[in-house]
Amino acid sequence: MKKKYGLYFLFVLLLAVSIIMVHNKRSGKFKGEENRFAVKDTGQINLIEIRTPENTLILERMQGNNWMINGLYYAAEKKITGLLTVISRLQVSAPVPNSIKYEIMASLENEGKRLMVVTDQGNPHVILMYHDTVYSDVTYMMLENTDQPLRIGIPGFSDRNLARLFIDDVNYWRDNSIFKLREDEILSVSLFDRLHPDKSFHLVNGNEEGYKLYSYDDSNEVTGFLADAIAQYLSYFSSVSFERFLSDDEIKDQISLIRNDPEKMITVKDSRNQITKVKTFLWYVPNQDGILQPDINRLIAVINETDIVLVKYMELDPVIKEIDYFLKGI
Repeated sequence: MKKKYGLYFLFVLLLAVSIIMVHNKRSGKFKGEENRFAVKDTGQINLIEIRTPENTLILERMQGNNWMINGLYYAAEKKITGLLTVISRLQVSAPVPNSIKYEIMASLENEGKRLMVVTDQGNPHVILMYHDTVYSDVTYMMLENTDQPLRIGIPGFSDRNLARLFIDDVNYWRDNSIFKLREDEILSVSLFDRLHPDKSFHLVNGNEEGYKLYSYDDSNEVTGFLADAIAQYLSYFSSVSFERFLSDDEIKDQISLIRNDPEKMITVKDSRNQITKVKTFLWYVPNQDGILQPDINRLIAVINETDIVLVKYMELDPVIKEIDYFLKGI
């Protein structure tokens, strides 16, 4: 009799365990594995690489908590913060159904994005991700060199396509700054005005040696300038931003105008010996009759011969001065 009750108790126990396991599997609860793909302490992250079949994008933490994109551009702080939040909250919600496991694995390896996160601990955290729209309309992730795809979600986030949050477009991540320099980081500034070359100038910031001002056309040194005016002028370079990148269609429409000589050209050399050259052109928009005319609020800027952007006059105006500005005062 005792043996009979013992077997009955064991059966009930096994049945209870099976029910719990099925429930956890259906509800996406994997003890110890919910955060398999997440990096909770984002302060330890030093590098994030997003690789697709088309592009490779590298975000690297620099001194001062700034991030660089592919070692070339500063990243927008808000966008980096958003990405780090996403990485910290990734959560496993369910396994891939066995019926489509191998199809999802093939898609992860051949079509998916590859995310590599490097922390202070040194060992890269490498994830493959793929948003499936053929079978399930969910995002799957799988650790590299494994064979277990898992469905991923973010608590409180309803969008099923999490892969779209890991963008490989450099321009998306870029900070919109044209200039972001302190006075002591500026070695020199040149401004050339095509329509008024006699009002152009070249300014040297010697820091401890003081300022030097030169006329642009003949490089003659100009004396009698006001040091306070120069200091005020250099402070304007701490924050100069563009509004947005021009689309391919907009560039096509304006290309004949951009090929002309620029209205003005600003060249800044910083303490890292990096040179930023900005050429400005009129931005033409159609009026009520469909005739193109210069916009009174915005202009086109070409940065270092590569980036073509739209800038508000009010952003660039503080750094576009005539040489007389330094002689007559602010």
